[in-house]
Amino acid sequence: MSTNLKINAQSIRTELSSYKNKPLDCLFEYIWNSFDANATEVKLSFDIPAEGIGMACNVKLTDNGDGWDFDDDATTNNFMSSVKQPRADHTFPKGHYGRGRYAFIWIAEQLCVFSKSKQLILNHNTEIQKNNSDREINGTEVCFINITTAFSDTLLSCDLPLSILLEFGWLLLENNNFKIYINDTLLDAGSLIKESIEIHYADLSDEIRGRFESDFYARIIVWNQKPSEFSKFYFIDGTGREIAKRNTGLNKKGDDFWHSVYISSSLFSNSSDIIMEEGSDNPELEFDVKHARRTRNQIINYLRTRLVDIRKPYLKAQSNQLYQDLQDSNIIPILEDYGIYDAEAYEELIKTVYTITPSLFTGKSASDKKFICSTFAGLLSTQDSNIIQVILEQMQELTEDEKKDLLDILNRTSLSNIIKTIKEVDHRLEVIDKLKLLISEYEKETLEVKHIQKILDENFWIFGEQFRLFSSTEGSLKNVLLSYAREILGIDDPELSTSPTGEVDLFLTKSEWCGECRQRNIIVEIKRASKTLKKAEYDQIEGYMERIKAESMCNGENQYWEFYLIGKDYDQHIADKIDSAKNHGEKDRGLCHNVKDGKIKIYVRKWSDILEVEWGNKMRYLKERLQILSKQSQAGPNAITTQLLN
Repeated sequence: MSTNLKINAQSIRTELSSYKNKPLDCLFEYIWNSFDANATEVKLSFDIPAEGIGMACNVKLTDNGDGWDFDDDATTNNFMSSVKQPRADHTFPKGHYGRGRYAFIWIAEQLCVFSKSKQLILNHNTEIQKNNSDREINGTEVCFINITTAFSDTLLSCDLPLSILLEFGWLLLENNNFKIYINDTLLDAGSLIKESIEIHYADLSDEIRGRFESDFYARIIVWNQKPSEFSKFYFIDGTGREIAKRNTGLNKKGDDFWHSVYISSSLFSNSSDIIMEEGSDNPELEFDVKHARRTRNQIINYLRTRLVDIRKPYLKAQSNQLYQDLQDSNIIPILEDYGIYDAEAYEELIKTVYTITPSLFTGKSASDKKFICSTFAGLLSTQDSNIIQVILEQMQELTEDEKKDLLDILNRTSLSNIIKTIKEVDHRLEVIDKLKLLISEYEKETLEVKHIQKILDENFWIFGEQFRLFSSTEGSLKNVLLSYAREILGIDDPELSTSPTGEVDLFLTKSEWCGECRQRNIIVEIKRASKTLKKAEYDQIEGYMERIKAESMCNGENQYWEFYLIGKDYDQHIADKIDSAKNHGEKDRGLCHNVKDGKIKIYVRKWSDILEVEWGNKMRYLKERLQILSKQSQAGPNAITTQLLN
């Protein structure tokens, strides 16, 4: 039976123009088709001409896959049509346009295919012949009829085994049962391995091992030549089947660190989880799902760290050769012209720059390299080389999208402002950590004035942004109010209606605009960390409120007063006051008293509410996003404690 393909010959050539003059790529298409059809063995065979004179002939590609259904129009009569639907996160199916089966037009006059007791013949003129066959083929046999000289030369080349391994070697290692033969000789992917590192469950950190059972194995392969596939993680289930794959993050770095990482664990059994791991933290997920996701991310981060460590010696060796080549090509500038007299320091800088970002040098012209080397000579003459190395190292870790975001931010602000903001965040993280340590770990040794107030005097942002410290424990309430009247209210010669007694720990104030100018004031009374707040302490803060209410100059329409009593815990008396004021809202913030439509309020607060619930959540989010290592974890808790308590 004879039919014609539903497209003309010229259209086929146009669609397959990328295969022209690439006989290897044409051959690879048919090998990929075999693996797409679930083959585990692919055998390429051909007759070698006697004494190497002439062309290869009887070229066949045989596999043990599912076979080719010639009765399915989608796979025979229709071009650019296929039942296969590939995914970027999976190796298979590889083909999907239905074009690969017609790649023969560049390497042979005709394609003859045997499968399922039938024969299919494809021709350049789009004629298709289908016949019954008495041949029993388990899988598919593809015969290339009257091959081109270029295809013959490719088959007879001594580079053919290497070329096939560079295309499929990573796949053969991923699937131990996959085999490719050339004239009955099994191809060995191991011949391409430069280094193989096995990682077992016991090699993981204690933290990671504590999160799941001992079901883990990974193998890192470093290749001695560049494979066709980008460097990827391959996730394999218990049956040896690939679940998903994704980039390792070390591609396109301009170096020769070609690698593949094969991971086997029941943790990686769902492709959607694996692909959506990074950047996804849905709060609605169940605890077990979050736990597993966090564990998988920890494992991937651990493997990436191992990759970076393995990569360093390779880059170091390459950097030595690079510098020698730069010297031999007279690209290194005359260092004395830049005021540099330590040639070793400059050499080390260039080598370090290469190990951090090889792409600066790889593929660049001599003039580009000369400009780069001169630029770093100029930087070294005026700057500390350490800061250059650190900045480059951090830049190298950015994705392309992150680099674009950074450029956009720098177009709207300065690097100096960014550094100041991050420094402020880092400082606030440190303050929160110090207060938590003093109050929770060393409550008996911690004193309110010597320790806690010493920190709060310089960090009153804890009580609200843009407040300024008007007074600390340096004078009586009377003197504080007189100074407040002169400096804040603008009264030249203030007089108090009463003679208020007592000393406040902190007096904060700020002006704000809310449709009108308001003066917001905060009085803070701090108690030592070991003290439980009771009626006596509440009476003290309430007494401050009553004394200020009695002063007419402190009760203007635009003045708002908040009184804070802060300790580690409080008794039932205070708990009842908070409950009785719940109709005003703010029960979660410890509101006990609210008069004059909110112009005067008393709060009793636990340190845990301020440091954990209020600021803790805010700063935890920033800390996780910025991944700032706390100074406490760097210096150790004992060193920090000694510093705070002295």
